[in-house]
Amino acid sequence: MTENSYIYSREEMPSTPGGRRVRKIEGDPVAISTRASDIESLGDKMARAAVTLQLFADGTVGRGESFDAVREQAKEVYEDLQTAARRYRPSGTALASYATALSSVQSDSDWRVDGADRTWPEVNEASRALSGAESDQHEFDTQERLHPDVEQTGTRPSTAGEQAAFDAAVSSWEAYWGTYDAPVETWESAYDTAVNSLERTNADGVSDSFWDNSMPFVEGMLTVLFYVGIALLVVAFFVTGPLALLAGVLAAVAGVLSLLGEIAKLNAGRGDWTSVALAAVGIIPFGKLAKLGDVAAGLAGSSVRFPRLTAAFRLGGEEFAQYGRALDSFVESRMPGLFNRFDDAGQLVYRSPHGLNSQNMFRGLLTPSFLAQGNSWVGSIRGGWQALAGNPTNLAQAIGGGVDVYTDIVSTLREGRDRIAAAL
Repeated sequence: MTENSYIYSREEMPSTPGGRRVRKIEGDPVAISTRASDIESLGDKMARAAVTLQLFADGTVGRGESFDAVREQAKEVYEDLQTAARRYRPSGTALASYATALSSVQSDSDWRVDGADRTWPEVNEASRALSGAESDQHEFDTQERLHPDVEQTGTRPSTAGEQAAFDAAVSSWEAYWGTYDAPVETWESAYDTAVNSLERTNADGVSDSFWDNSMPFVEGMLTVLFYVGIALLVVAFFVTGPLALLAGVLAAVAGVLSLLGEIAKLNAGRGDWTSVALAAVGIIPFGKLAKLGDVAAGLAGSSVRFPRLTAAFRLGGEEFAQYGRALDSFVESRMPGLFNRFDDAGQLVYRSPHGLNSQNMFRGLLTPSFLAQGNSWVGSIRGGWQALAGNPTNLAQAIGGGVDVYTDIVSTLREGRDRIAAAL
């Protein structure tokens, strides 16, 4: 016999023993299964396409000029396709497993939900009928207790019929409601498995690497450096003076950043060794190498222990040194006594009372004025070429400077061709 309670008279069905609300599990297993198959198929197709593109990129297949443009693009694409294929296939497998579990739980639980929904109103009605019978019986007993001398009309009300009907209704309802947890637990386990599989796929392959995440910045930086490089070439060819000195400094910085960017692209699978090699050659000062012997010879008689190594470092930073000397000379002319002074032997002859912070402040304040004065047009093609080549003074320096100019122009033209081809 089931004890009647207020919960059986409510319209809202109580939670199951497992704490679940009786409801149908939503979802279309057929649609999910179809989508899973499509994802797995797409992953297989991307894997096959990646293999084909890798053959193009490696030069295994495809000969002739018509394949050169495809080969460059294939190098950038095939690794991304391989990564995408590794992401898609396990995702499709996880969804397929979930679709099977969803179909199973729906077939095992839907009829239980329908049965519970159908029998619960019968439980409500039987509960209220039993409550009414119990109320009548309680009233009869109360009157008999309060008025023992008064004979009650009729016999004591019975609740047996209502109790039996209530027990039958509850038993029928519990056959559906009480067995709802088991199939749903199986589905919940399958759901968690699918989610964990997708999250694991995301953690193992979908999340981009550091290099993948940095590519938008790197590629944007290389685009800016490309146009900056063109502007610096123009300035160095046509202008002489402080602006040309600044162009030399910026060109050295841009060359190093371009090399680092090309290495980053290669690390991310989006670059190629040719671009890295051109960027590396672009920062080698061939024109300055011809001066290495002269500078080292000048240092040989001094106290410098490694004259050639010291000469190489000095030549490597020549643009910065020239710009710094010219700027300091200009600032000194405007602010006498700002800097220390040395004689030809390198001995200190005047110590400035101003500290480094003050000196740097005036450098910054007077830099615009410095750059705006003393500039002039080179005036001839020969003069522009000599400026680009580092103003050589002998044949060796001219040859080295010519190599510098050639590598800069070839690298710029090659990158410009690639950008135009990508835009088209």
